[in-house]
Amino acid sequence: MQVLVADAPSGSGELLIMNDLPVYKRGRNKIQEAIEEAEQKKRKNKIKNRISAAKSRARSQEHTRFLEEKVEQLRNENALLKKLLSLEREVMQGKKAKQCLEPKEQHT
Repeated sequence: MQVLVADAPSGSGELLIMNDLPVYKRGRNKIQEAIEEAEQKKRKNKIKNRISAAKSRARSQEHTRFLEEKVEQLRNENALLKKLLSLEREVMQGKKAKQCLEPKEQHT
């Protein structure tokens, strides 16, 4: 921050130049307070943003875990259904083989 001292207009106090902006010495405390307030607001927003980002990551991880569990559940269900289908096909093939071996009834 660049600070230069110059003469102020008639009795209004010493003139300071801060960041290329004129500031009278009497108003310096208010400017400093405003700067500190802005910095504090920035820090507060950074903290809020970090907390929000952490919550977002936690939600994302929880959703990923949920989806992984769902995938595992569906895979297990799919394997069971494939096994049932295979057994059903075997039963149907057995019935067809049995029908082929039985003598056909003739209609008179």
